[in-house]
This record gives sequence, C-alpha cells and structure tokens, in this order.
Amino acid sequence: MSALRLACCLMLCSLSLQAAEFRNEKLSSLIAGQHRPDGVVFEILSWTDNSWDWAAPMLRQYVDQLRAAYPDLDIALVSQGVELFDLALGSSQQGSPALSELMALNAEGMAIHISGDYAKWKRMGASDFPGFVDVVDSSAAQLEDYIKLGFVPIMLEAPHAVD
Repeated sequence: MSALRLACCLMLCSLSLQAAEFRNEKLSSLIAGQHRPDGVVFEILSWTDNSWDWAAPMLRQYVDQLRAAYPDLDIALVSQGVELFDLALGSSQQGSPALSELMALNAEGMAIHISGDYAKWKRMGASDFPGFVDVVDSSAAQLEDYIKLGFVPIMLEAPHAVD
C-alpha cells in the first residue's frame, strides 16, 4: 500500500510541476498598469545547461499573459549566455519541446536575437543557427536599442527549487 501512496504522491507532484505558474513582479505590474508599454524585451543570460527547458515554458506563459492584456504588443527575446548554443543546428536540443516552443513564439511574432560576439568565441556564425534565430553582432547593443525604443526589459530567471 505504501508503494501505491508513493506513486500517487509522485504523480500529483509531477502534475503540479507541469501546471506551475511562473511569477514575475515586473510583468505583473506591467499587465496591471494603466499604460500600454511600447513593447517588452525579455533577456536571458544563463550559464547552466538546458536553460530552455525552464525558459521556453516561462516565455510561453509570459507572452500569453502579455497578449491577453495587449494583443498587438511587440515582444522580443535577447539571449546572451551559453543557452544560445542550445539553439545551434546540430545541438542535442534540436527537436526538443523547448525549442519547438521558441519556434512557435517566433512564428507568432516574437523576435529572437542571440549574441554573435559570444557565438564567435566558439567559431560559430549565423549559418550555424536555424532561420528563426537572429544572430546580432552585440546582444547588449540589441537590448539597449529595444530599451531606447521604449521596450520594457524583463530578465528571465530560473525558478527556484521548492524544498
């Protein structure tokens, strides 16, 4: 009987993780605010493997929330850390649900930019990435350009583990 209880508990925990809602105070304030922003630019700068496994679902949730509040809002993503290499053609992440989600978000109008400067450190260029990824010379400059245009920057951060 205890094995059955353990299995049920694990299944419930798994379902709660799948249904987890990501929270971001800046995003919540933006949606609850009285003024429509000119746009939103998400930034990810992660130094851990498989960052898209948490970042892609987080982006989907955040973009859906923004689109519900502001249907025609311009939204972009700037990737500046090692996570950008998971977007490269031939990476182990190709074909993953996370990258499929990023492609879908791009197809819905979200621009996806990665750091060409950083890619060059690994001798990679635009031809090493799929067409939905815009390889820019400087991701920091790209982010700054969005901010100058009035976009609100929101940093994507890994969710904290629950004890």
